[in-house]
Amino acid sequence: MVVLALSVAGARAPAQWLDPDACVTCPDKRIHFAAGVGLDLLARGPWVAKPFHDHAWKRVLMTATVAASWEMLDALQARREGKAGRPGYGFGPLDFAATVAGAATAEALQALGRKIVRRRSAASR
Repeated sequence: MVVLALSVAGARAPAQWLDPDACVTCPDKRIHFAAGVGLDLLARGPWVAKPFHDHAWKRVLMTATVAASWEMLDALQARREGKAGRPGYGFGPLDFAATVAGAATAEALQALGRKIVRRRSAASR
């Protein structure tokens, strides 16, 4: 019973890698969402080899890879500074998900726009 009480009352371990931030509507999540849109748009550029950006899933996967790398670097930095386990520091699963959601939204909007343009051009013929 005493062990249970002490374990519940104990502070988070500083060695924790994950960011405990659970706020979905905070400004940093909107920034991550916008970064996902931006990374998806950058993945379409001529600086990325054609086989890597010719399909939407490849661009989203590339964005996810960059987002995971960024979050891992953030976790390493937080651990080095002794801030790991505090909100805003460490690997943020919600941050990663917001970035990937931004890329997927950009792809969905582009596909929808392409479909609308095709229907209008077919109707005008």
